[in-house]
Amino acid sequence: MKKLIVLIGSLLFVLILMNVYPDSGTMASDGLEINTTYFKNSKELVADMSISGYIHKKKTLEMKTTLKEKNTISIDQTGSELEYIVIDSTGEKVISEKIIGDTTRSFESISGEGIIKIVLNSGNHDAMIRINEAELKNE
Repeated sequence: MKKLIVLIGSLLFVLILMNVYPDSGTMASDGLEINTTYFKNSKELVADMSISGYIHKKKTLEMKTTLKEKNTISIDQTGSELEYIVIDSTGEKVISEKIIGDTTRSFESISGEGIIKIVLNSGNHDAMIRINEAELKNE
């Protein structure tokens, strides 16, 4: 009987404390700002993408782009880890890597449309992804 009274008293005490000292912390909002630049004469093939913001849960972004036989992907990034995955027009994964910080990679693929998947982990992100930047400047 005494144990029951102590248990009920403890629960009441905790409930009173929760009402007197409510959690005043604010949770960061979940949102990304994504800007894309398209290749000349295209409304869906992306030349570069910038990502900025905070997310609570892992999120995957996709961008269609033009791949050539020899390609370069350049990522300038601060914040949480991200993974990029490049898939060629046949659906084959050409390159994949998890990174924190800046990176530039060269790779070969079949020419044609491809997909770049950007997998963002939870946290802050500030990234710029460019595909074949040198050729874009020459267009």
